[in-house]
Amino acid sequence: MHHHVRLRWLERSLFAIGILFFGLWFRNDSAARTFQSIESKKLEAAQLQSQPVGPPARRLSAKAWLPATLESGVFGRIEIPRLGISALIAEGAGPEQLKRAVGHIKTTAFPGQPGNCALAGHRDSFLRGLGALCENDVIRIATLQGTYTYEVEWSTVVGPERVDVLASTEGSCLTLVTCYPFRAVGPAPERFVVRARLVEPMAWAAL
Repeated sequence: MHHHVRLRWLERSLFAIGILFFGLWFRNDSAARTFQSIESKKLEAAQLQSQPVGPPARRLSAKAWLPATLESGVFGRIEIPRLGISALIAEGAGPEQLKRAVGHIKTTAFPGQPGNCALAGHRDSFLRGLGALCENDVIRIATLQGTYTYEVEWSTVVGPERVDVLASTEGSCLTLVTCYPFRAVGPAPERFVVRARLVEPMAWAAL
C-alpha cells in the first residue's frame, strides 16, 4: 500500500517538475523571439542610415560596430542558408546575451577584420542544427558595415579548456562555438567548433 502511495507521489512530482521546466522554456523562448523581432527592425533602420566605411582589412573600434541607437548591443545577423539558420548577433557571450541572440566573444575580431571573429550560441536555440554543417558551406554575416561571406573549412569537437580555438589568426576567419553533444540533457561537457574563412570582400547589401 505504502509502495503505491510513494509511486503515485513520485509520478505527480515528476509531472509537476515537467510542467515547471516547460513553462520556463516557453517563457525564455517567447522572450527571445520578441527580442529578435524588435531588434531586427531596429537593426534594419540603423542600416538604412549607415554607409560602408572601407575594405574589410580596415580596423574599426568597437564603438563603430555598436552604434548608440542599438542599446541592446546588436550589431549584425548571422545566416547559414543551407541550414536555415538566421539570428541576430549581440556583443558579449554571457548568459543574458546568449538567451536572446548569438554572442560575439569580446576578445576576438569583428566580422571581416584581420584575425579571428568568434561567435557563440546555444545548441538548442539559435545554432540548432549546426552539427550538419559541411565543408564549403556558406556563412554570411550582415552588419552595419556591410556583408561578409565565409566558407566552412573544418569542424571539430574539443574540451571546454581549448581556448586556443579563439586565438587570433593571420587571415580573416570566423569561429562558431556551441555545446556538444547536441542531444545532451543539461549542461554539455564538450564544445563543437566550426572554422570558416572569409572568401569575399565586404559587399554592401541589405540585411
